[in-house]
Amino acid sequence: MGNRRQLSQITTMVIHCSDSPNGRANTIEDIDQWHRERGFKRDLKLAPQWQPQLTAIGYHFVIELDGAVRPGRPLQESGAHVTGHNHDSIGICLIGRDQFTQEQWESLRTLVQSLSDPSSPPHLNIRTICGHRDLFKGKTCPNFDVADWLLNGCTPPRANILPEVRQ
Repeated sequence: MGNRRQLSQITTMVIHCSDSPNGRANTIEDIDQWHRERGFKRDLKLAPQWQPQLTAIGYHFVIELDGAVRPGRPLQESGAHVTGHNHDSIGICLIGRDQFTQEQWESLRTLVQSLSDPSSPPHLNIRTICGHRDLFKGKTCPNFDVADWLLNGCTPPRANILPEVRQ
């Protein structure tokens, strides 16, 4: 269950993948169901009006195949996405395993830039942007090197771009 936190406590952004087949149009509702089945729970008392239909989602944002950025947990509620780091991090999940649509890449870049800009709301203090695998050894998620992606101007590695998907 998530705990209330101050936005000033958030210093890390963690990028994840859903580990679902590339190109399969899963949604934030699917992930909420998967997390419910794993025993995750949100504390809906912390923000009762914020996505009340999502009772288990561990991520703060999910980026679907069409590039839609879907909000999950409110930023004021700690996530359930990386053991030992939920108290000070935001979880962002890309739908897919190791290839993501151009729209997802563009949305990820925009979201990361927006959240890491201290002069823009919600005025976070992001100091670290990394992949799940960088905080939890043995994981490969999100199946690309987030540090390299950032160093290359948020240009996705060619191998991680999903060929056009028909929806």
